[in-house]
Amino acid sequence: MSIFLSPTKKPDEKNPSSYLRLIPLGGVGDVTKNMYVYEYWKSPRELSDILIVDCGIGFPDEFMYGIDLVIPDISYLRDKKEKIRGIVLTHGHEDHIGALPYILPHLKVPVYGTKLTAALAEVKLKDFGLHTHVSTVDTNKILPIGPFSIEFVHVTHSIPDATNLILRNPVGTIYHGSDFKFDWTPIDGKQTDVGKIARASSEGILCLLSDCVRVESPGYTLSEQVIEDTLEKELKDCPGKFIFTTQSSNISRIQQAINVALRNQRKIAFLGRSIVKNVDVAKKLGYLEFPDVFIVEEKNIKHLPPKNLMLIVTGSQAQPNSVLSRIAEGVHKFVSITSGDVVVFSADPIPGYENSVHNLIDVLTAAGARVSYSEITDELHVSGHGAANDLALMLGLTKPKHILPIGGTFRQMKHYAELAKKMGYKDHAILLPNGGNIIEFRANQTAKISGNIELKNVMVDGLGVGDIGNVVLRDRQTMANEGIVVVVVPIEQSSGKVTAEPDIISRGFVYMKESTKLIETAKRVIINSLRLRKGRIIDWQFVRKQIEGNLEEFLYKETHRRPLIISVVIEV
Repeated sequence: MSIFLSPTKKPDEKNPSSYLRLIPLGGVGDVTKNMYVYEYWKSPRELSDILIVDCGIGFPDEFMYGIDLVIPDISYLRDKKEKIRGIVLTHGHEDHIGALPYILPHLKVPVYGTKLTAALAEVKLKDFGLHTHVSTVDTNKILPIGPFSIEFVHVTHSIPDATNLILRNPVGTIYHGSDFKFDWTPIDGKQTDVGKIARASSEGILCLLSDCVRVESPGYTLSEQVIEDTLEKELKDCPGKFIFTTQSSNISRIQQAINVALRNQRKIAFLGRSIVKNVDVAKKLGYLEFPDVFIVEEKNIKHLPPKNLMLIVTGSQAQPNSVLSRIAEGVHKFVSITSGDVVVFSADPIPGYENSVHNLIDVLTAAGARVSYSEITDELHVSGHGAANDLALMLGLTKPKHILPIGGTFRQMKHYAELAKKMGYKDHAILLPNGGNIIEFRANQTAKISGNIELKNVMVDGLGVGDIGNVVLRDRQTMANEGIVVVVVPIEQSSGKVTAEPDIISRGFVYMKESTKLIETAKRVIINSLRLRKGRIIDWQFVRKQIEGNLEEFLYKETHRRPLIISVVIEV
């Protein structure tokens, strides 16, 4: 893994039939769920090697009722596992490593990442009972994987040890520019390695894959340094407990909160399983620094005056069972909101979670806390993604032949294309694929979209992975929007005859006690559907469909609602 390779690998002129294919399984037209498949083909009939970059989760939208997570669809890879040489991780955020526990057991391939990234990935895998080793890479050396030689470029982001990748291969060099910005005053003092980017550019870059999520924001993204000053001001104006929440993987932001607490002689408590684990790993590796004497255990919080406490907690996205949600609801064992407390959200809501976050803020405010969040104080959250000028700088540094915006919605991809055009790039050089499109690169040729694979959302619901499909989701949506009506038909076990009138149970559709007339009429509709009710009924499947169809038509006519209707036959 520490082998040095020549950084000037040229396209393979001896094999002009070779080519490279890129298949985004996530992260194109989507801000999250990043997973990119690079395939090296020796010829049109010989797939030689596969390299995967990142393996992240996505988040359910408002119509995915009951769904916890969405992960990339790896159906395409299942019959190609022997060709996969490894998964390379760019950094430790959930949308880049979070799907590993769900996908790695099916692929069983080596995984590589920088020191912190590898450690966070292993923690996540262990949570699922997987003791897979994630190999730590040296960013000063080149990692050979099959025909690829991979150089890691340190970039500034909202987590330490974030990297972009220079992927040299026989067809040409790809610059994989996942999440980045140009922060010249980063918290850890490590700036983006501009020199390494420039050296790769001087050799020639076939394609730049670039983060594009903040392309609509003008100028440069602010430095992380502004957050610490804002936290200092918030803490000075806090006579009670200071409760700070951010994403548990945002190690740099947690360090800033710790710095402020230490300067103001406040004890620190870390609350929430993911924050406790990530802080423990980051401190052991030297990415977090604080004296242990300032740490207070959860059970001892009540023994200290509120003015001497800072709590760093999970729940920045208002997750239902997170520490902050339990504190707000008054059910946390050791912490409650009292007058004078300040709660600071140092994270923007994930799209789709805005209402939940705002509701949590309302509950905290009603309980007596003063709540600060980025919508009222801009400097409480600084994005880890580059704005338009950051993206233009990366484009100017790399000078690629082709450009492919990633990690954003299609709207943002289009805005990035307009930015590239302003910098002199022509339409044919800008690739705007959809998820599942196959992008083909050949040496000395224009890249093209050469095909498509079908992708679906693989949804995680509790312990179930991929067992929730569109039909189940549609039923859940119907129940949430229109309610459910259950029809119970009793029959005699020995004769198969209907023994009594059907019963109707309504949940979320109408209030039964105030809808007596509607329910009685609905029962007559059901009885009329039981055309064989005086004799033995054999084809109950057909009869159930008759009941459901006739009842749906009647209820829509009467209420203009379409509840989910389920008919059940009970043998008595």
